[in-house]
Amino acid sequence: MENKNGGARISWRDGAVLVFKQVLMAVVVMGTAGFIVPPLYKLIMGEVNMVNTTIISSALYSLVLLVIFTRKKWCVLTGTYFRSRPWAVLLWTAIAAVGWIIVSGALEEVMPDLPNLVEEELTQLINNDFGYFTLCLFAPLIEEMIFRGAVLRTLIRSMQNRWGAIAVSALLFALIHMNPAQMPGAFLAGLFLGWLFSRTGSILPGVVFHWVNNTVVFLFCRMMPQYADANFSDFFGGNQKNMFLAVAFSLLIVLPAVYQLSIRTRDKAA
Repeated sequence: MENKNGGARISWRDGAVLVFKQVLMAVVVMGTAGFIVPPLYKLIMGEVNMVNTTIISSALYSLVLLVIFTRKKWCVLTGTYFRSRPWAVLLWTAIAAVGWIIVSGALEEVMPDLPNLVEEELTQLINNDFGYFTLCLFAPLIEEMIFRGAVLRTLIRSMQNRWGAIAVSALLFALIHMNPAQMPGAFLAGLFLGWLFSRTGSILPGVVFHWVNNTVVFLFCRMMPQYADANFSDFFGGNQKNMFLAVAFSLLIVLPAVYQLSIRTRDKAA
């Protein structure tokens, strides 16, 4: 028996083992790149520049993971979905990504104050021109390939409950960030991206969402660095009414976009 998101059904145990291998492979490759690049960079350049080594590491592990996941057929990349000309789906996905920025900012505001372990590193990447490649190109492609194209694809094949599979993949997606401040937003975004993958069978909409979201934030922080470390309320001078209006406006963007996506992907639902 086959499903629309990943081929033949497998047992939940085989699925769990395969997901473990996929996540472990991602962690090992990322960790290895982060371990070997700094000393090599120092050997060549004479000193270590943490931002440059992070960018080089991300390029290296992105390439390696792309090769491994496609060669093992954990993530099957074809041009089939793109050739179907899903321009409306991609457009509404991009619109949802823009609206999500304000919603996620508001959620962070009402959440408990969680440690941000990579705040300084992210700021340095944003201030580096080549940081765009790491944050807005490499991350969207590789994260979608791993957590939707491979992990969720495997979970859908091995679990009877589609939303259960989406929730597990979203949880793993949140945990892999290894930064408490990012985890709640990553989990919620993972639910949406998992739903989108389960209905399209492609990581392309997720990559577009990821790319638009990260690019808008990147450009905003570059153009207005004084707000790079600001809380959501700081944008409105602590005015609760203006904050509420901003969230309401963003929901008027996100909800219609999700509705349009639910209509335009209905025939491809798993």
